[in-house]
Amino acid sequence: MSRAALFILLTATVAVGTDKPAPTYQQGSITKIDPGPHKSFDLQGTDALYRIKNCGDFQAGQAVDYRVRVEEFTLYIRREGGKEYKCTVESINSVAKAPAPRTYQQGMIMGYDIRRDSKVFGGGGGGNGTPGTPVSTSTRNAKVYQLKCGNLLYKMDYCGAFQAGQFQVGQAVDFRIDNERLYIRHDGDKEFSCKLEGVSAIEDPKPNAAPSTDPSTKQ
Repeated sequence: MSRAALFILLTATVAVGTDKPAPTYQQGSITKIDPGPHKSFDLQGTDALYRIKNCGDFQAGQAVDYRVRVEEFTLYIRREGGKEYKCTVESINSVAKAPAPRTYQQGMIMGYDIRRDSKVFGGGGGGNGTPGTPVSTSTRNAKVYQLKCGNLLYKMDYCGAFQAGQFQVGQAVDFRIDNERLYIRHDGDKEFSCKLEGVSAIEDPKPNAAPSTDPSTKQ
């Protein structure tokens, strides 16, 4: 092999060995400019709000492609020709994730029962074995609603302070369940928070018997 061919082969090998993967960028925008003694910018990224300085000059509202090395307090903004602005990160404010949208089911109020809840209080805190306050009892009537959805029947009560959620038999409602609470939507995006007392399956009614074809059964 000639020296020229060997040199070309070695050069190609070195070039292949030193290739680096292209950097991966995220999209963000410049939201604020602080024109103080040391000009700085707020960059709203997909994961956080970055305050940066000591780099290029940007305009408010400008869209940028960026990558960040948090451990080095450095943020890179891509520019034309594959080059980058190297910026110093002054601060990072995490962006709170938006809550997942609420998903509701549709059901119908089938009826309700009246339950009497009694509570005993007082009678403690006295000296020489005598109660500090008299023993008292309070009774409260609770409407236990039955909500049907598919083949399930939910029982719920105490839908807000002083039984704020008052429902009618046959009323269609949108609801969701979270742990031991049942939430019923009302007035757009508001909810009644009800205590879920139980759930049971409703058995499908048996089909009607087919009419008899035996002539002896006719009157």
